[in-house]
Amino acid sequence: MTFLKSRTRSLARLVALAALAATAACDSILQTEPVTSLPQDQMIQDAATATASLNGAYDALQSGNYYGLSALLVGDLAADNAVWSGTFQYLGEMQSNRMQADNSEVSGFWTAIYSSVNRANLLIGVIPTVTTIPEATRADVMGQAYFIRALGFHNLVKYWGPVPIPTKLTTGPDESKAYVRTPVNDVYTQILKDLDSAQALTRNSTNTRYATPTAARALRARVLFYRAGLTGNANSQADYQAALDAANSVLTGRDTLVVAYADLFTVLGSNTTEDIFRVAFNATETNGLSNYYLSVGRAEVAPSAGLDAAYTAGDLRKTVSVRPSGVAARPLNGTKWSARPGTEHVHVIRLAEVVLIKAEALARLNRLPEAVAQYNKVRVRAGLARHTLGDQVTTQANVISQIELERRLELALEGDRWPDLIRLGRVVQVKGIQDRLGQLLFPIPLRDVRVSPLLGQNTGY
Repeated sequence: MTFLKSRTRSLARLVALAALAATAACDSILQTEPVTSLPQDQMIQDAATATASLNGAYDALQSGNYYGLSALLVGDLAADNAVWSGTFQYLGEMQSNRMQADNSEVSGFWTAIYSSVNRANLLIGVIPTVTTIPEATRADVMGQAYFIRALGFHNLVKYWGPVPIPTKLTTGPDESKAYVRTPVNDVYTQILKDLDSAQALTRNSTNTRYATPTAARALRARVLFYRAGLTGNANSQADYQAALDAANSVLTGRDTLVVAYADLFTVLGSNTTEDIFRVAFNATETNGLSNYYLSVGRAEVAPSAGLDAAYTAGDLRKTVSVRPSGVAARPLNGTKWSARPGTEHVHVIRLAEVVLIKAEALARLNRLPEAVAQYNKVRVRAGLARHTLGDQVTTQANVISQIELERRLELALEGDRWPDLIRLGRVVQVKGIQDRLGQLLFPIPLRDVRVSPLLGQNTGY
């Protein structure tokens, strides 16, 4: 696919199979008519080519339009954690919540996610047909492909609501023209089904740069947590309980945060006991985060004054995430991403998030003392005093509000703030956009609406 902006990255390990899914010339991300066409039996023939093709699927996550930048950028810039400080007008549109349907940041993000899904679909469709692959390898590759697809579908539904969820490789324009948007509840059903497969099939259990059964359980906790907060969800309490159960399955035996916060964001991406699933980068496969967040790069975005002020005295997380830039016109640097070039590994999900999911699920189930005890774990690691129910927090609403704050500070500049504000129904209060309520969902890219008219468009664009 042709991305709309050039960002530093490398697809070093692609084989012909991954190239078929990812480098097609097309008018829409949902069209993937290949430049060259190879018979499937020549693409994946054994364990080595299956594994190489799986690496191609992971490479898709490194895209500058995905976890190489956009997945983290848009979640904070559309919310209140970051501000536009550069020259790309489409980022200014995002900060002011006045995006157009052809916003290139949104289009690139959408494109990259579907490219990732298409690579996963290719593996899911082809691997079972190749009898020369050993069963253990077959299961592991399939399980990891299901995880990648589930992750993509969840990112799509969080930002765009009802979306197409193709479960087979898209091979031509006629297929994409017929795509329709799947209702949100059905998207979540498919995500959870994929995670069932990922958890059952994946054999990798220790390398957090690849999907593991633990990563599948952690993502399940996140997915159920978000589904529980959907407006009109009659089963929200059951979903919060299921999210709690999934979180507990991850946290059993590791329900403490012992890694210093700064050590989670080292320049070369140190492997820590808090890692669950991360996207790896290095000197040849770099992310664009420091280039956008530091004044020495493009300086397109900066932490907001509101985020800076939200940290209380002594919070060790602040010195990692936000520091003065020394530039009067742009006072803050996003120093969580400071490697030049961008060699840090990006956490897709890590232990502290699961702790906070557990905390809020407990609070929603009105188990308040337990909820406070959980979010205290991130406070203690941050060098802050513990809270006590009846003292700093007294009601269920107080506890949930405090967990929102802890999520904002703990996960700052990692892309979670906008989905949180949407989930909590707090966008209007925080951003003051009563006249732009239609923009609570991102626009379906204009080019895709034109090519696939059955998609329709989200309200407000």
